[in-house]
Amino acid sequence: MDRHILYGVRVICEKQPVDNPWIDHRWVIHDLLPQKWQAGDGAVPLGYVPLMPLHNAQADDGDGTLFMADIQIDLHHAEAEAYAENLQSSDPSIYIVLRPSADEDDEDDAVSEMMLVEVSLSPYTIQDYEDCGEDQVVKLPLAGPMAELATEFVETYFKPEKFVKRKRDKARIDELEIRGGDSRVKRTYQ
Repeated sequence: MDRHILYGVRVICEKQPVDNPWIDHRWVIHDLLPQKWQAGDGAVPLGYVPLMPLHNAQADDGDGTLFMADIQIDLHHAEAEAYAENLQSSDPSIYIVLRPSADEDDEDDAVSEMMLVEVSLSPYTIQDYEDCGEDQVVKLPLAGPMAELATEFVETYFKPEKFVKRKRDKARIDELEIRGGDSRVKRTYQ
């Protein structure tokens, strides 16, 4: 295995209509399909991928149609601790981040108003997106070949640091210091 792996995945989403006075639809993740992995060349994989229709929509409004986007998950040896934390949690997950597109004025039928920002196995990375509050973060269960690859990656690159308790110095420097109290009172130290 290499120290930097790019794992290609395809995310399948659906734009579902909602009976709500404030929003007219919601985005639901249907599936995440693993494709192939390759050794990374040091470059960061591209994010902000627009969701494209999976097939030609029959409805005029586009609601209830499936969309897809291909993206790469970046597995880096420096984040092996985060992947280990994810695998050891009670609910190992794949995190998918969706964000509304900046070009809402563009009325192109081929591109949706939602973008796929990132897919990650690191809960530490996803905390930043959750703190923002503007992105939609979806958790899917981590299972199958992706879980096997993540487990193998963690076993290879995560070396937990052994806890070493700090030992106190044996020298007593208290005897030479005059601590607190009233400076007018004479004290003798032995």
